[in-house]
Amino acid sequence: MKYRTKLFVLVVALVVVTNGLLAFASHRQCDILLHDEVHRKLRSIAATAAVLLEPDLVAKVRARSDESRPEYGLLRAQLQKIRNANRRKDAWVERIFTLVPAPENNSVVEYGVDSEEQFELVHHAGDIYMRNGAPVSIGIEGIDQLADRLENFQAGYNAAFAPIRDRSGKLIADLGIAGVPAPFSTLHQVGPQILFSFGLTVALALVVAMALSWQVTQPLYHLRRAIESIGKDDLNATLRPGMTGEFAELGASIDAMAAGLRERDTIKRAFSGYLSRQMLDIVLANGQTATLKGERRRVTVLFADIRGFTAISEGMRPEEVVEVLSEIFDRMVDVVLRNHGTIDKFLGDGMMVIFGAPLDDPYQEEHAITAAIEMQRELQVLADKRTAEGKRPVRMGIGINSGTAVVGNIGSKERMEYTAIGDAVNLAARLESATRDLGVEIIVSEQTYDAVRPLFKWKPTGEFLVKGRSEPVRAYCVEGFSDSAKGSLPSS
Repeated sequence: MKYRTKLFVLVVALVVVTNGLLAFASHRQCDILLHDEVHRKLRSIAATAAVLLEPDLVAKVRARSDESRPEYGLLRAQLQKIRNANRRKDAWVERIFTLVPAPENNSVVEYGVDSEEQFELVHHAGDIYMRNGAPVSIGIEGIDQLADRLENFQAGYNAAFAPIRDRSGKLIADLGIAGVPAPFSTLHQVGPQILFSFGLTVALALVVAMALSWQVTQPLYHLRRAIESIGKDDLNATLRPGMTGEFAELGASIDAMAAGLRERDTIKRAFSGYLSRQMLDIVLANGQTATLKGERRRVTVLFADIRGFTAISEGMRPEEVVEVLSEIFDRMVDVVLRNHGTIDKFLGDGMMVIFGAPLDDPYQEEHAITAAIEMQRELQVLADKRTAEGKRPVRMGIGINSGTAVVGNIGSKERMEYTAIGDAVNLAARLESATRDLGVEIIVSEQTYDAVRPLFKWKPTGEFLVKGRSEPVRAYCVEGFSDSAKGSLPSS
């Protein structure tokens, strides 16, 4: 179930339960008050009727045999007249009768005259007055005393009694009235009115709950859409304006998160041209970055330079020169990154590559030489293409050396460059220069050679002097992979 639906159901349920309880309590209280009002009206009618009756007539009717006397008929006609006069819209007298003490036992109450016309329902003179299947044994004095609190003998709110006294003030009988709610009594109206109010409140609650759930869930919907878009790498997703309160704060946090992800993505794309994808993912995942002041570590450095590019570029427009270099370096960079190398810098028509930084690489020598071999293969493909087009082919010399160097961000606070410096870097550059004099494509120092000797085919170049060193350097020319090492190199 969606949050909007849950909120809607919760608000409606809360309103229905709350208003239902209030409606029940209100109806209960109104019912009690209206019952009291009906009882008061019946008491007033009974008191008025009791005064109108002739006490002598009442006293003469005591037994069923008295029903044949004229006094009985006259008294019964008066009671019926009073009954009919009090069948109003607000009060409906169903029956009016007199009660007298039984001759045998004054505590037992008997009927005197009953206004009822239906033979099967009429109570005759001398019939015992009963409530709930038992004779009323409190006498007419007891009934008169309890007239204000009829529930004490379960006469109910729809019954009322008034005393009938003779001229001396002696209690000789009680006048009883049984009423029912009139057709237009408030008792009949209060229920529908409360029900109508309850229904109206629930209807308003439905509208309010719908509006509230929409107002609350719309910001959540936009927040969810923004988060889903960010999850799909749409880092430019923005939230709609107009959010307030906690939603505005949450929206600001999501915007800040998206901005941070955009910044990280920018950094990732910026470095993707210099670091291999695998190394870049590791750096971002582990939070490892090169230290600002640099660190000493073992690296393998590769220098590559296009031979005779100055002569090739003569007569070319600058745009053509850039196009040729871009075509060459596109192929070279792809090879370097595929073999876990880091592009340090481009040097005009050459490039410097570091293996083993910014993260350690236990196979840095293998990766460096493999990259060099693949670079020469890619360059041969490009050279064949240029030859077929009638253009001068290109050649490249590569020098590789392994050793300890200082690696890190070198420069100032305003301008820094991630690079490696040290004698190991200088020797790799000198070896690349020596490829021209020795007429070879790839030269590897003795330090690199010792680490990967079984994996490749070698040709010794002997010892030779390089600039900046007083002692000769021993190096080797790489001719390809050894037969036993093919397919056994660490995967790139």
